[in-house]
Amino acid sequence: MLAALVTLPSLAAEPEKKDAGDEFDVERIEVVGRQINTLSSVMAERREKAVVADLMDAEQISRSGDSDAAEALRRITGLTLVQDKFIYVRGLGERYSSTTLNGALVPSPDPTRSVIPVDMFPSSIIDSLEVQKAYSPDKPAAFGGGNVDIRTLSFPLEFTLAAKVGISTTSKNHKDGLDYNGGGRDFLGSDDGKRALPKAVSDAANQYGSIDVVNIAKGLGGLTAGNLAKAETINRELGTSFNRRMDLDKSSVDPDYDFSVAMGNRFEIGSESVLGFMVGVAHDTEAKNFNERERYYSRSADGSLSPLEKFDDILGTTYTEKNSGVASVGFELDPYNKVKLTSTYLKDTSDEAKRKTGDTVETINEANANYSINNIRYEERSMVANQVQGEHMWEWLFGLGVKWQYTDARARRFAPGELEYRYYNQYDADGQLQSASLRRSDSAATYQFGDMKDETKNGSIDFKLPFEVGDSSFDLLAGYNYFERERDSTTSRYKFDTRGFTTAELTDRFENIFSDANILDASKGFNISDVATRADDYKSAQQLDMGYVGFDWRYGFDWRFAGGVRYEDFRQASVPFNPSTGEIEGDPAEMVRAEDDFYPSLSATYFLTEDMQLRFGVGQTVVRPDLREVTPVLYVDPVTDFKVRGYSGLESTDMTNFDLRWEWYLEDGANLSVGAFYKDLKKPIETLELQGSDGDRLISFRNAEDGEVYGLEIEGLRDFSFLGDSGDSPWNGLFVAGNLTVSDSEININQLAETNLTNLKRRMTGHSKYVANLQLGFDSPDGLHSANLSYNVFGERVAFAGTNGRDDALEQPFHSVNFTYSYYPTTELSVKLTLKNLLDEKTTIEQQGQIVQEKEEGVSYGLSLSYRY
Repeated sequence: MLAALVTLPSLAAEPEKKDAGDEFDVERIEVVGRQINTLSSVMAERREKAVVADLMDAEQISRSGDSDAAEALRRITGLTLVQDKFIYVRGLGERYSSTTLNGALVPSPDPTRSVIPVDMFPSSIIDSLEVQKAYSPDKPAAFGGGNVDIRTLSFPLEFTLAAKVGISTTSKNHKDGLDYNGGGRDFLGSDDGKRALPKAVSDAANQYGSIDVVNIAKGLGGLTAGNLAKAETINRELGTSFNRRMDLDKSSVDPDYDFSVAMGNRFEIGSESVLGFMVGVAHDTEAKNFNERERYYSRSADGSLSPLEKFDDILGTTYTEKNSGVASVGFELDPYNKVKLTSTYLKDTSDEAKRKTGDTVETINEANANYSINNIRYEERSMVANQVQGEHMWEWLFGLGVKWQYTDARARRFAPGELEYRYYNQYDADGQLQSASLRRSDSAATYQFGDMKDETKNGSIDFKLPFEVGDSSFDLLAGYNYFERERDSTTSRYKFDTRGFTTAELTDRFENIFSDANILDASKGFNISDVATRADDYKSAQQLDMGYVGFDWRYGFDWRFAGGVRYEDFRQASVPFNPSTGEIEGDPAEMVRAEDDFYPSLSATYFLTEDMQLRFGVGQTVVRPDLREVTPVLYVDPVTDFKVRGYSGLESTDMTNFDLRWEWYLEDGANLSVGAFYKDLKKPIETLELQGSDGDRLISFRNAEDGEVYGLEIEGLRDFSFLGDSGDSPWNGLFVAGNLTVSDSEININQLAETNLTNLKRRMTGHSKYVANLQLGFDSPDGLHSANLSYNVFGERVAFAGTNGRDDALEQPFHSVNFTYSYYPTTELSVKLTLKNLLDEKTTIEQQGQIVQEKEEGVSYGLSLSYRY
């Protein structure tokens, strides 16, 4: 069975031009050889690594039909994709992996996580992806499951021009979706100011400290009847400055489209110098309908679950605009001195309109009533990174090699338009809707405005001094890395009061209920109030000084040893501010963290034969809490919608990592590897639910006592030429690729006062017992056709820990089946058909067999035309 998995996963697809004197058989051999070479460069790099690592190049990503780095990475052995954004390596959560861009640390536009959401990187600007699974001292010690390095396009060996246009849709999009009156520049992925916090409101908040009537009256001179009346008028007038044309309406959904262009060249200057460049841009417009179900349960006396909230009818549409670009200029003075400048721009704008119809705690026992909760969420995520890198080697200085880089990067999450309001629905005995009225409440509608800016600076320098003694070579390694990060985050929330409106008035559309006339009518008692919570505004900073010494020793022809020790000095502070007074909330002493330590590692490779090797690695690493996780304040996770409270007592997790892998590389490009890993964790950080949060889930973080993760990995690449490679053989051009990870984990956690955990010993959050990938592909001997059928599945994993007798919530396996077919009518042109989620699978989380969350996105269909010169 293992031999059957030994295949080539990414055989190239473009037929080369045939010289007039070439024979047909010679051309066929050249095509097949080039297809093998497409993979061979990646396999050669993996083979030459001193540590356990996996790689994927742009051609492999294209063959699988993956549109971004997140989709591509899940095909690497032991990796799973969570929430379509975050990568779990070997079953460990996103906190246990780190992401770098061209080897540099860069900021995250996610306000609640330090790791970069890898879905932001479109495949069109990616040159290759590297996942290093065994620690080495040249990497940051915040290395749990592994490090993902995203490498953007670099200048080519010759002139290159590539362009692509595509169109796609999903099976859900044939029905109408939801839409609302957005901004005039939404098609560009930028808000035109319509959603922004009104200037009049921000000015009033700055003037009075808050827009609450009492605060305004105090600012007017005191709490007199006259000042209170004036304050009420000012408050009502501020309400008219909000954008209230926010009704959700049914709307047809247009097909998605995307395009990308990349161009590069190199110019020889003199006999040794080279100047090169590469420029690439990409745009993607998407609209996707989806259906969801959500439920929240309490535990009955008999142990069964009873729903407190039950939303079985959720319809939504997500509109996405993605813009990206990369520009790289490089100069090679000679083969030993190179400098490169790279700028990367990413912007991902998401605009979601969603309506949840079902029961809350208030209506769960009412037969003829429920709620419709309308939610609008708009956010712009962006990142800009400017990098300069250099490589040098001076033979006159004993062959000393130097690599250096400096990266200045900025990330932002700008969320100017979030709104939620709910209608109370009443039905007759036949289930027909009789009336729908906006809830009469002091929080009938809630607006939220958020802005987070993250800036980082990262510089590093690495030295390598080679020695040779007999048939052995020895590289002495050393380096220094500096990283600093500053974050500034603000959030404002305002709620509308409808308690003075009549029932008839509340049955109207949202924009009519909150018309200028109704708001300014004093008899209706409209009021707008500031509901910002503690730490909605906060500033934070990190600093890291890192240095290492190491070695890479090739002992004879049979052994290679690499290792060293890294020292890191880590400082972090996260300071929340009162949004009204601007004063620090809490004790600043609890918000500062400082720690330093040494992190050793050792790797060994034994070359069994010329094409077979055995690797071993051991290393000590650390996983540190994120900025917000250690700040003891309440916030809302924009990814999960859960309310989250930080915990100042959270400690870093120390890890000891062991890796063993056997690798076999065949001359025809096929390979097979079998590996094992074990990770011992001291005080692992776990996500859990606090008590007293029925109907409104409240999440926090605590350290478990200890934990462990262990498993086996197998990966194989093989074509079927051994069964027959003649021109008429049915096996000619057929190949299969696959990998499988089987693992387990366990944590031990003490019972905590803030929560009543059901299981004190369980698997780690997010861990899957198995992850499998399989690809079956075909490349026609004439080079005109190629096809790929890919399958990915993960085992059930803990979504969040159960409390109060409820079992842990488990995300169910998702069987992903994708298919791509490409036709190459000429050397330069290709047409590709892409089908995704052919099984129409749902994302489902269950608790004791009951659905907690379920999401359907349908089957997607895409067609693209590409040109490459």
